[in-house]
Amino acid sequence: MILMKNLILILVFAAVSLNMAASHPVHVIITAGQSNTDGRTSNEDLPAYIKALATDTLAYAEGAYRYCQIAQNDGEGKFVPFWPRAKRNGKNNMWAFDAVAYYELEQLLQEKFYVVKWAVGGTSIAPDYNASKGRFWSADPEWLSQTKATSDGGNSLLLSFIQEIDVCIDQTLSRLEEGYQIDAFLWHQGESDYAKSKDYYHNLKTMVAYVRTHLTEKTGKDYSRLPFIFGTVARSNKYFSREVEDAMKQLAAEDPNMHLIDMSGAELLSDRLHFTAHSAEYLGRQVYKRLEQIIKGDPVQTDGLRGKRLGIIGDSYVKNHKESVKNTWHYKFAERHGMEYFNYGRNGSSIAYSSPRWGEAMYVRYKEMPDDLDYVIVVGGHNDGFKLDSIGGMDVFKERLAMLCEGLIEKYPTAKIFFFTRWNCKNFKGSDAEKVVDAMIEVCGNYSIPVFDSARKGGIYASSDRFRKIYFQKSKHNTDTAHLNEKGHERFLKVAENFILQY
Repeated sequence: MILMKNLILILVFAAVSLNMAASHPVHVIITAGQSNTDGRTSNEDLPAYIKALATDTLAYAEGAYRYCQIAQNDGEGKFVPFWPRAKRNGKNNMWAFDAVAYYELEQLLQEKFYVVKWAVGGTSIAPDYNASKGRFWSADPEWLSQTKATSDGGNSLLLSFIQEIDVCIDQTLSRLEEGYQIDAFLWHQGESDYAKSKDYYHNLKTMVAYVRTHLTEKTGKDYSRLPFIFGTVARSNKYFSREVEDAMKQLAAEDPNMHLIDMSGAELLSDRLHFTAHSAEYLGRQVYKRLEQIIKGDPVQTDGLRGKRLGIIGDSYVKNHKESVKNTWHYKFAERHGMEYFNYGRNGSSIAYSSPRWGEAMYVRYKEMPDDLDYVIVVGGHNDGFKLDSIGGMDVFKERLAMLCEGLIEKYPTAKIFFFTRWNCKNFKGSDAEKVVDAMIEVCGNYSIPVFDSARKGGIYASSDRFRKIYFQKSKHNTDTAHLNEKGHERFLKVAENFILQY
């Protein structure tokens, strides 16, 4: 009797243990694409937090992640500890965006997870039927029936990817006591389809459907809605295609399980093809954000500003004087929200005063901006305060400011338009600077255009010598009262962002 009770307890314990293991399956990611997925950024430019995992501190070609195990491009399904080691031109120390995504995923999970990856540079989805050595991602049934996997001497990258997944499942994943769950499909590709861009929508959609269907059939689980996380091609890429980008956007709009990351403004290396370290890290972080929401079971949040087109016009506040535009609050705002960014800043520019030296005033040159903007920001008034006499007085300033407001409304009837005034200054009260700020608030108010009073509400103390030493660009005798440095822009970003997001 006692033996029977013990046997029952053992069976119950085993059943509970199996149930617990099954309820916490091991996480699996599948990743594929061309060169920006394989990696073309030197490991010497890896983020410091990844370099800390290296055993080779010269070229950072060797190292290992703690939890991430990967099988990549070997056709044998062998998992090894992950380390970015893309091979090209005899080097094997280059990395891609996914290195950042896996690193962040390690911090979240704190346990072993697996990646199955197949990435080859210079590859398209659309096949060239006449190519004997080409490698393609096509899922076209007719074409697939005529070829075999590249790992078997054929032309199909898709079949190689599928075979790698299958052997990983058969040899490792299916034998895990905890079970496994494929969380997402990561992808970056599209440059090589520029010549057949009109077919990209159909080709990418078919390829994703092929992978989802195969996984469902292979595992017996429903992967028909497997999350697909992908990024657009940088518009500065020499093989950029608007049709390819539009196809990606259309697919993401149609399929709630396709999560598109806007990389249209990404920085590229001098080859005009491959991401810089900054761009690769950005894409990796954005991919991780989606993965985190998927794994936690949260709805994947999509930023309502993502993919929108923001144009900003102004003076040296916008041009950023002697420093990079990338240090400005408006560039950082656009990048943070995945917006396409257009800068029309010009040093010395005024809202209402045109001159041979500084060029046409903003009330005239706004016409140079693109027609299809979703957000328009005007920053000005600093230089107008010095030129009221040259302009013809305050009444003329208001008249031309009104012309600018009317012109922007007519040019951008569906866009959101914002104005930002200049900073405060010494002896502000009663000055022409104050009069210009008040005129902007009055005139923009007449047109129902939101205007931010940076002089009184911006938290930028331009009259303070100590404040300028910290937050303004370096100048002789610390006399610059107009141009923020990057730290200053970071400070104002929070203020400007809160203002814009109200609308």
